[in-house]
Amino acid sequence: MSAGEGGTSSALARLLALALTLLASGAAPARAQIIAPSPYAEELRAHYYERLAKSPWRALGFELLCPGAGNLYVGLHVPAIATLSLSLAGASLWLAGAVRDERRLELVGIGTLAASRAYGVVSAPVGALLLNAAFRRQLGISARF
Repeated sequence: MSAGEGGTSSALARLLALALTLLASGAAPARAQIIAPSPYAEELRAHYYERLAKSPWRALGFELLCPGAGNLYVGLHVPAIATLSLSLAGASLWLAGAVRDERRLELVGIGTLAASRAYGVVSAPVGALLLNAAFRRQLGISARF
């Protein structure tokens, strides 16, 4: 038996003894009396953080591949829709200006497309960083940079 298993069995034995004592006395215990601190709490919180955290680099990569995909990876649906729709609108205006030979319409399309791509490239990784910071704060984990 390893050291981790021995600690778990002794903690379970203490909880079982406490439960039997309380049942024998007939008293209704307070919630704080039943819950014992877990020796695995820190590892469990770190595991949850690793499962929930989003990579800013992966968000940037997805955003560069397809407008809005990085924001969808992070879970930001409204910025994803805004990035995708403005990118499509900018590309459409650029194409319409090129077909009609209207330089002004073409420049508006290029500007709209560039602005929407810049917004997506910035918002996806920053959103991942902010989401990770919120997870660390909620789980009580210190920042590891």
